[in-house]
Amino acid sequence: MYSLSSKRTAQQAVLFSFFSIAGLNAAHANFFDDSQKSVYLRNFYVERDFEGTNQDIGSWSQGLSGRFESGYTDTPIQLGLDLGFQYALRLNDHNEERFDTVFKYDQAEKRQERDYLKLGTTLKLKYQNTELKVGELLPKTPVLFMDDSRQLITTFAGAMLESKEIKNLKISAGRFTHINARDDDEFRKMSLGGNKDPNKESDGMNFLGLDYNFTQKISGSYWFGQLEDIYQQHYVNAAYSEQINATKLKVDARYFNYKEDGDAYFGSIDAQSAGLQATVQNGGSSLTAGIQKNMGDDALPLLAGYVPQAYLQSWSTLAFYKPKELTWHALYSYDFKNAGVPGLKLGLRYLNGSEIYRPGFKDNKETEKNVIVNYTVPEGKLKGLGLEWRHIRADIKYGAGDTPGTDFVEDRIITSYTFKF
Repeated sequence: MYSLSSKRTAQQAVLFSFFSIAGLNAAHANFFDDSQKSVYLRNFYVERDFEGTNQDIGSWSQGLSGRFESGYTDTPIQLGLDLGFQYALRLNDHNEERFDTVFKYDQAEKRQERDYLKLGTTLKLKYQNTELKVGELLPKTPVLFMDDSRQLITTFAGAMLESKEIKNLKISAGRFTHINARDDDEFRKMSLGGNKDPNKESDGMNFLGLDYNFTQKISGSYWFGQLEDIYQQHYVNAAYSEQINATKLKVDARYFNYKEDGDAYFGSIDAQSAGLQATVQNGGSSLTAGIQKNMGDDALPLLAGYVPQAYLQSWSTLAFYKPKELTWHALYSYDFKNAGVPGLKLGLRYLNGSEIYRPGFKDNKETEKNVIVNYTVPEGKLKGLGLEWRHIRADIKYGAGDTPGTDFVEDRIITSYTFKF
């Protein structure tokens, strides 16, 4: 049932052979003694009900993930190795014939798989304050971002280097070649969402990132990404933080610019987005409010495999990435630790998007409301046991009236626990 490409199997064999040749046993102490080993359990229930239809989708599943993260050998160029697996088992038969973006879907049989498995290996090399990782990667960057919003996590294959040799500056560079989407068990070439043509798949994404702290209060970033023959991306960020007595303030501005690249498999791309938000935190209360405007003739390009663009300040279930869209959003969160209930957190979020460009329709708008309740057992035998309920309500209108089959209500219930060895 489990399909692993020969490329991945060969990669793992090469990595293990490399460590044998390098004489790992002679310098194994730090490699093993500084290692981190964990097993992660996740019970995940999700159901999305499209109002006015019978097209509800969802699943209930149990996930089991394990991870070994080594320390580094005591050698001039330090060596390390990370190993990981992810496994998910569907616990119900609800709507198994419908594609729900959580479980691997068999296109031939037109049904969800009962279970699926992911494996990953990462070679690490380190010299002073520079580290290179090759293999499976879990990036959290403006050009690519891992996705843990469903049962199993989206990962990528490639090489990523991070260097902090220069004071206050972090340099990131590398190349991603494949994606292992959250609902898949194979690494595939990258493309845009909705593409079913293998001739429109990119050979890889090249990237360079610069993150600099100008002062303790002011920071800035510039990132460039090139998804070969599809698009180029520029990202600029500036942030200012201040503390006034017990109140923390942060102002954050972000700008994206996308255009076509090389052979332009999807034609010309003209998309920009600018956002500004401010966060005020005092005690257990935190309030974030912001505004974002999309510009250009096209929607911001999103990758196939449901890859999030989490650096968009209005990123959410509806994404708010559409052409010309103007979004304002607000998030209030409260940590009940200050009220004598450690481990309990509440989040309330509202997003409103308007001015969406859609040919043939005027007055296009969408809104999203989120209620998020988290509780993590703070102490005792069940310390670390996590419970989460996320309620999402989305309302979408194209033109003057409601658009049938687009509004939905979604609930996610997650129970999680991590064993660390």
